[in-house]
Amino acid sequence: MKINLLPVIFFFPLLGYAQVGINTVMPSATLDVIAKDPTGTTTNVDGMLIPRVDRQRAQSMTGVPTSTLVYVNSIATGTQAGTAVNIDAVGYYYYNGSNWVKISPPLNIYNTNGTLTGNRTVTQGANTLAFASGIVNGFSVANSTLSVDGANGRIGIGSNAPTKKLHVEGSQFLNAAVTVAATNDAFDINIGQDGFSYGNRIDNFGINMRTASTADPGSVARINFGDVSTGTISGLGNRYLSFSVGKPLNELMYLTNINSGAVGIRTITPQKSLHVNGSLQVVNEINVGGSATAAGSAGTTGQVLTSSGAGAAPSWQSLNTVSGTIASANYVQGTTALTVASGTTADVPGVTITLTVPAGKTQTFLFTVLGYATQFPNGITSQGTFNLLQNNVKISSAYAAKYGPAGGGGLQDIPIPVTFLKSVTLPAGTYTFKIQYSAWSGSATVNVDPNTYAGYNGDTEAMLTKMQVLVYNN
Repeated sequence: MKINLLPVIFFFPLLGYAQVGINTVMPSATLDVIAKDPTGTTTNVDGMLIPRVDRQRAQSMTGVPTSTLVYVNSIATGTQAGTAVNIDAVGYYYYNGSNWVKISPPLNIYNTNGTLTGNRTVTQGANTLAFASGIVNGFSVANSTLSVDGANGRIGIGSNAPTKKLHVEGSQFLNAAVTVAATNDAFDINIGQDGFSYGNRIDNFGINMRTASTADPGSVARINFGDVSTGTISGLGNRYLSFSVGKPLNELMYLTNINSGAVGIRTITPQKSLHVNGSLQVVNEINVGGSATAAGSAGTTGQVLTSSGAGAAPSWQSLNTVSGTIASANYVQGTTALTVASGTTADVPGVTITLTVPAGKTQTFLFTVLGYATQFPNGITSQGTFNLLQNNVKISSAYAAKYGPAGGGGLQDIPIPVTFLKSVTLPAGTYTFKIQYSAWSGSATVNVDPNTYAGYNGDTEAMLTKMQVLVYNN
């Protein structure tokens, strides 16, 4: 049974301290309500009921004192206008002198979305601020502007589903260090895919670097990589990597997988492993030959680089071994006089030479032979041949004669000199060449010292047999 004691309760305190106490004889404030059963398990209701009205009733009140408290239990009536402009939900409202104001639970980022009404600063001091997340896009700024993937340990810029540790979609602006001119040279690095235009090609990957310096803005360098296929069949495109530098950009180096991998300098269509479209400066040795795992030969001082034909590495060769050049120039001459009897043949003393053709080569030998054959006493004539032999086999010869009638005031015993040429081409091997004289008719002397001739001036070589051999590389 409930008993209405309000007249008595409100009467007695007014006579004393102007304080009202409910369930207490010693109120501590103007109105002090003590729960009847502050502890225990009783099911009796303890509390205070604030006047309950609907929105229309609150909206209809006039002369409402400031701080009046009501509980709006329905917004089905009335409108959200006038003094009820803030009444948009069931709940407690107080009157601030102009409108009813909602008493809301405290807002925080853990359970309620909100909007900043001004600039805010968090001063951490020595305290850390950590966000623990185990989901994709666990922390983000403007959805994909910055995204942290806590599930996979990734950061996305321009993507809210990063696929790598750092996933950037869009351009980058990197501000370089301050220069001596106190200006910042800023670089803009663009990384594109499928639609990033590059040079004369599209649909490729690329990294483009530009400076934002006010002194000279524009392109700096570019790295491009992709394919130049025009078909639709997978696997048939030519892949490439190229480097460009300058303003405007000048494509200087181009690497491609065509021709089993090729590098082009100032060309985008390299035909060989290294294709240089321009001059080449070498300040150190050039190695040729070798293999993928062994260095080639740098040659020796004085050697020249010669072609070995298509499909073969060039080689360093001594000049005297290069095709079309003179491998050697050789000369021999007679030493002592020798008389060859009529009808016999003999080697001319001193006119013998042995030469070798190197392995793997052929050489051409060009012979020039000069010889005299004479006889004494006066008035005797003779004739015969000078013969060129290769390994004791005659390969050439020339006729020689001596004519000199006795008596008279003219020249006596006139030998007719012989000069002849011979050319032979030989493979690798060692060969001995020599000169013989064959006396056909009358004996004759070779390697004569003409000291008995009128006017002799001491020239002992004047009538010696001589042979010159020029050896050419084929």
